[in-house]
Amino acid sequence: MEILASLDQRLPPADGLQRVVIVGPETGARHVSAVLVRVPPGHEFPLHTHPVSEDCFFVLSGAGAAIEPSRRAPIAAPAGVWIPAGHPHGLAAGPTGMLEVGFQSPADPTAVPFDPHGKPPAARALITVSLSSPGSSGPGRWTPVFPARPHWRYLDPHYVAIRSGQRLVTKTGESEVVIVVVRGAVRLEDGTGGRIDAGSALCLGADEAIELRAESPGLLVAVRARAAR
Repeated sequence: MEILASLDQRLPPADGLQRVVIVGPETGARHVSAVLVRVPPGHEFPLHTHPVSEDCFFVLSGAGAAIEPSRRAPIAAPAGVWIPAGHPHGLAAGPTGMLEVGFQSPADPTAVPFDPHGKPPAARALITVSLSSPGSSGPGRWTPVFPARPHWRYLDPHYVAIRSGQRLVTKTGESEVVIVVVRGAVRLEDGTGGRIDAGSALCLGADEAIELRAESPGLLVAVRARAAR
């Protein structure tokens, strides 16, 4: 297990686009990459595809729009966006900018510009979900973020709302798991009592298990990544 504290401090507000890899092959991960991106106000990523990977990202602060050829879907923190493999997508930040963390499996840094005159994209679509009412997840229970997606192979994102004092056990099995504390704070129930505040992440490898206790009401996201089958 590795704790990545204070992610937002890794990318302090600045004039230009900023990004940093927080999990990936360069950090020892086998099945998942995670990139923290601070998008300045008004910046727009043009439509592009990742031919191999499944993608999802979570807006930690700010607002804007997730873009695909047929629409622009408004999103505001906290929110999640699911991107099927090979689907054209882009992102536009609103007037206050945006901080988001994006996940891929398998890791695929290739971004292919979308050609609107080329072959039409498959009949798939982005899925956007607002996490501003986390009570729908059921208190203390991991719940799929994107239950409407028709299929998936590699990435399985969940979220949970936790109350003060509530405990949460997570087991990885054969997968790698990245947990992001979106709101609130939790403590590790491993004898150390280490506190993990909002804006931090935990990286778990295969065959690990942890127990967390909520210090305050919170919202957590867990992205589980597995090898191709």
